[in-house]
Amino acid sequence: MTTDSIPVVVHSRNNRELPETHGTITRINWQPTDRTKNAVKTFGMWIAFTFASVFVPIAHFVLVPSLFITSFVLAMDKLREDHRSDGGSGECPKCHKTFTIEKTKWQERYTDNCQFCHDDLEILVVPATNAQTT
Repeated sequence: MTTDSIPVVVHSRNNRELPETHGTITRINWQPTDRTKNAVKTFGMWIAFTFASVFVPIAHFVLVPSLFITSFVLAMDKLREDHRSDGGSGECPKCHKTFTIEKTKWQERYTDNCQFCHDDLEILVVPATNAQTT
């Protein structure tokens, strides 16, 4: 597993007239062995939920098959995940305070809210030519 610090540009979605600000997101790059470990852990956790749902009266008729299928779907999703956002921070264009960018699947475009002024923000990843590997 390696990490990159990726620069981002932050725009206000509520007020496009505000100037753009900047921030960074940490990107986790998964190696094939890490992806396999994540998939196996996810699969094991959801299979445990499946077995636990056997003891829920009446609902287990729906829960067991649903959770069993979910365990495979989520494990396959983890197996295909090359990168993940480990969160970051940026400057809010409206209040100019540093807000936290949440951890999520890797995307080129995010939406988030400022924790201070609750402005609706759009976060765009700057092209990879400026990224630094750590």
